[in-house]
Amino acid sequence: MVVVLIIMVLALVSMYGVRRIRDGADKAVSARNLSQIQIANMAYATEHNGKFTPIRVNDDKGNPTRWFQDVKFLANLLGTPVDDPELKKATSIPLQMLDPKVVRARKTQYDRIFCSYGMNDTGLALGGEPNLDSGHNLNRVAEPGRTMAFASATDFRVTYNSRFKWDFDNPNDSKTAGGEIAFRHSDRVLVVYFDGHCSEMGKADFESIDGNGGKANAFWKP
Repeated sequence: MVVVLIIMVLALVSMYGVRRIRDGADKAVSARNLSQIQIANMAYATEHNGKFTPIRVNDDKGNPTRWFQDVKFLANLLGTPVDDPELKKATSIPLQMLDPKVVRARKTQYDRIFCSYGMNDTGLALGGEPNLDSGHNLNRVAEPGRTMAFASATDFRVTYNSRFKWDFDNPNDSKTAGGEIAFRHSDRVLVVYFDGHCSEMGKADFESIDGNGGKANAFWKP
């Protein structure tokens, strides 16, 4: 009986250790991906007079192109020309460039980049006007080391009003359309800033920002 109990305890300890190692690896991969996304975004800005990748642009017929469909941005991100601008193929973005926790969950549209990472949409126009400039501008980001560019999310955008919509008791890595930020890494959100560095934040960190200006805080407002 004692031997059986010892084996069970060792098995539990081993499982916990494996889970911690996997969670740490997932976090590292996702942080690296976010960093690469912002590097591609900065490269885009150098090619477009300081304008970062637009979050959304509509053509004259009202058809939108969102940041993850912009072929020039994708070429910078993937390091190769893109022949699938509408991302209809799951292979358009390699799975290793997505959040591993989302890919492992295998939920709705897990193989699309907008289920892993979202752009900060604060101050950006998302209406239906054609050819509207809906991107941040390098020259207007006052504090690039404090302002979020992209974060772990379940939508192509991250909104201030949806910062606490993540269900901690029943986390859902499926696609949403509400600008939901995702506390999927041990109840932490991974963030990349406009200067390219990454950090992780918990709910308390966002509550602290709310107490220091909220949406007007440099974290949200480029």
